[in-house]
Amino acid sequence: MEDCSSGDEAYDYSSDRDSLDAIENEEPDYPGVSSKSSSTKVITKESLLAAQKEDLRSVMDLLSLKEHHARTLLIHYRWDVERLLTVFVERGKASLFSEAGVSMVECQETNSVLSSSCTIMCEICIEEVLGDKATRMDCGHCYCNDCWTEHFIVKINEGQSKRIRCMAHKCNAICDEAVVRNLVSKRHPDLAEKFDRFLLESYIEDNKMVRWCPSTPHCGNAIRVEDDEFCEVECSCGFQFCFSCLSEAHSPCSCLMWELWIKKCRDESETVNWITVHTKPCPKCHKPVEKNGGCNLVSCICGQAFWSIFFAFHHCL
Repeated sequence: MEDCSSGDEAYDYSSDRDSLDAIENEEPDYPGVSSKSSSTKVITKESLLAAQKEDLRSVMDLLSLKEHHARTLLIHYRWDVERLLTVFVERGKASLFSEAGVSMVECQETNSVLSSSCTIMCEICIEEVLGDKATRMDCGHCYCNDCWTEHFIVKINEGQSKRIRCMAHKCNAICDEAVVRNLVSKRHPDLAEKFDRFLLESYIEDNKMVRWCPSTPHCGNAIRVEDDEFCEVECSCGFQFCFSCLSEAHSPCSCLMWELWIKKCRDESETVNWITVHTKPCPKCHKPVEKNGGCNLVSCICGQAFWSIFFAFHHCL
């Protein structure tokens, strides 16, 4: 019979030492975690909109843009204002806009409000409609409101609220959020609210410098860091966590080492569970003994024999 002892005297620590040495050798590729950051800001549910508006306003003022154009740029560049401005300086406005899906068409016909005296042929449903029953996007493509509404509903339900593109073939222009909200709310007010919620939450979910607090139950707050994304922060609810991997605070251990340590603990826990289920303790030395075949009489390496089912002592002659 097999002795499955797991005492400290039988444990080989050399493998762990080798693993830690390997991790240390890889350390330059995985940034460590600094101590608690001093330049952090807690964003509550109530202040989330104001924080988003602040970044929107800075881009709108610097580039003289409408709000939905500024939002499209910020979502594309993950709300990184500095990176957005760097691309603008290095590549120019045309490249900045085309990469993000902001239309560069500049003519009077791009006005979304059409005259009710004219009629247009919708290329989607192939029907003529009055001008006030159709909408033209910034890219210049014009379709009836019913087709636009159906398009918006599908995209919102598919989770694409943040970047709903024009229906025209190969057109990458992002639709005006005000037009989306106006048309959808007339038919599905609850869906329009869902659309607004997705736009608001994009400030956190698409922003590398902002994270939801991972507390359980969720406190509803988010944390924004101003300088280092590899740091530990503390929410106003009292929960401390690593801003990079969202695990509990683990400095000076790097995120990679912490992940490997958690995995090691989890694997060892599974080993203990297996030993508990598949072995019986020897009544003499108390080490786990596995029955791997034959009758219910098992022998430990210490020489003690016992019945594996009833744990009755049975000394062999």
